[in-house]
Amino acid sequence: MTRKAVDRSILHGECIELFRAAIKSPLTRDPYERRLISFLKMTNFTPEDFIDLAKNDPSSTERKIISFISIQNSRAKRGEITSGTVSNSLKAIRLLLEMNDVSLNWKKIRRVLPRARRYALDRIPTVNEIQEIVEAADLRGKALTLVLASSGIREGAIEYFRVKDYTAIEREEKVVAGRLVVYNGDPERYTTFISSEACHALHKYLNFRREHGEDIKMSSPLFRDKFDPIKGQYGHGKQDSRNVVIPMTAPSVRQYYNRLLFSIGIRNERKRRHEFSVHGFRKFFKTKAEIGGMKPINVETLMGHSTGISDSYYRPTENELLEDYLKVIDHLTIIDETRLKIELEEMNRIKEHDTLNTDAIATLSDQLTKVMHEIEILKKQQT
Repeated sequence: MTRKAVDRSILHGECIELFRAAIKSPLTRDPYERRLISFLKMTNFTPEDFIDLAKNDPSSTERKIISFISIQNSRAKRGEITSGTVSNSLKAIRLLLEMNDVSLNWKKIRRVLPRARRYALDRIPTVNEIQEIVEAADLRGKALTLVLASSGIREGAIEYFRVKDYTAIEREEKVVAGRLVVYNGDPERYTTFISSEACHALHKYLNFRREHGEDIKMSSPLFRDKFDPIKGQYGHGKQDSRNVVIPMTAPSVRQYYNRLLFSIGIRNERKRRHEFSVHGFRKFFKTKAEIGGMKPINVETLMGHSTGISDSYYRPTENELLEDYLKVIDHLTIIDETRLKIELEEMNRIKEHDTLNTDAIATLSDQLTKVMHEIEILKKQQT
């Protein structure tokens, strides 16, 4: 289901500039603006009129907010929205007022909020489902799916990746993993890894773009907008889209999977929330990595999560994180061919190790026989 464009013309004026200035991330700003627009339209206010009322008549403003929340509560009971959405709507309203020096009795207002779940009722995709997705996807979708599932990155991070943020990690002239710098240049910057099969899919995708005329530089988007030279489709028909490359955005990631999941039957009805969303890839990574035996605190680190006070004291090296990641890479491997290849390589290593052990035992046995023979000779000489 493609999200409809929202008319944001109501959001103007100095009070809105202050509101937007308080939200650093564009990904956070979008839902905040949507929720604020919903409130303003329902109450028939412009932002400036609402601020004026709040400053001059706080009690009346509180009643209007409570009335709005009551309506949203009814929608939540009918299943149209979740109780968490009601709470998030209040956050947008409160931010607008606080950034414009308006203080209300928020303790009283929060009392009418519904009790929200502290977690979503979604699930992680199965390996078979991800295999279906990879099989049905185009080159970009294959690489995108394997990167999301093996790294645990947020869908919103895709827009910020540049080619320079990715590095293949090789050992014995073989790619064993990939390194990704997430939110490079931002205070929230962190490093994570992707599986070797994700690396191979990513290389194929980038090579396809090169082979069809794109001049890929270190500053180029790692995942770009629509690019189908066979059909002559570029950038969803934007002006100069063939020559002007723009990154794939979070909404376009969601739209891509909406269409793909419907086409292969994983989704069969159109609704706002599904049991398996793009965020499920992130949960897949966390679940499989911890089942595989990775230290939970390392999993959180690779996902860009805060680890509380440990943020200041727990500082594993990048190589230590990589070694822990490599231990669970088979749990994050999706394609059967890759999984079988890993198992074959592991069997060969074990076989080689067993051969070395057999040779070592044989050598020790020979040495022991030689020593016993020398002991017998010494005994005879003494007698």
